[in-house]
Amino acid sequence: MIFRELTVYTNTLGSELVGSAINDAGISCFSVEDPADFEALLNDKTVPYDYIEEGLLTKTDGETLVRVYIAKNEQGDTQLASILSSVEELKEMGGDFGRLHTEITEVNDESWADNWKQFFHPLEIGEKFIVKPTWESCESSDRVVLEIDPASSFGTGQHETTALCLCQLEKLDLADATVLDMGCGSGILGIGAAKTGAKEIVLVDIDKTAADIAAENLEINGVSQKGKVFCGNVLDNENFCKEIFSKTYDVIVANIVADIIKEMTPLFKASLKNGGVLICSGIIGSRAEEVRTVLGENGFTIEETLEKNDWVAIKCKK
Repeated sequence: MIFRELTVYTNTLGSELVGSAINDAGISCFSVEDPADFEALLNDKTVPYDYIEEGLLTKTDGETLVRVYIAKNEQGDTQLASILSSVEELKEMGGDFGRLHTEITEVNDESWADNWKQFFHPLEIGEKFIVKPTWESCESSDRVVLEIDPASSFGTGQHETTALCLCQLEKLDLADATVLDMGCGSGILGIGAAKTGAKEIVLVDIDKTAADIAAENLEINGVSQKGKVFCGNVLDNENFCKEIFSKTYDVIVANIVADIIKEMTPLFKASLKNGGVLICSGIIGSRAEEVRTVLGENGFTIEETLEKNDWVAIKCKK
């Protein structure tokens, strides 16, 4: 996969507006290198430090850099065009936003993949599953093998949120169930459901790269005949929302973040069958109570809460 590295040279005020433009383009992950932040750290006497490398002191001078990586595909082209258009609009506003100079370079993620592969090995999760990368072999007579190549998407089972979801899924009777995996990433949860009895899985992700990777992983695991993978935003696209939630599901798994789960809860309620199960994860401990409150207000009964390293997964029933 080829990515474009977009760097915008701006200042503190401009970085906030550029960040908003990136979010508006549907990208939530980007970096900001702001000399003002480093200078504030140096001036904060409550933060103990004994030595600062001399070269770091230059970070208190110069411009603020906003950097984002955008996939070189159709969705990425649209996102890049949107961000660049917003930067041009900022220039036309004539405010003090720095140079707003942009640089674009191409990066091949093959080197990244090779670097992190050394840390991804077969991993037993819960009582039923073992997750293994496609490039390694393992023997397991009593566990369901999930063969996953996450590439640049989320979902190896090593993160607490994914593991907690799998631990909830393995307790369910999924025989002939229809399962929605919302925010599917690598597809690991939908694949886990398919390989433990689900007759139909629907996988959805807002990121096209993740959706493509999930589709590949369905093939690798021999469950592509059970599943469909969709790319889109159900909160912004009414037609797409209807396409996903016009049918009913026995189980919905949403490993996203607290705010999105709260916003999607009415959609989950409308499309989950009576007696169906909703598993929510991606929730940090401090946000768990407010998610539980929203679930309760929408008629869900909390059945179990699992927590690991301040990450929470909530299982509830309609």
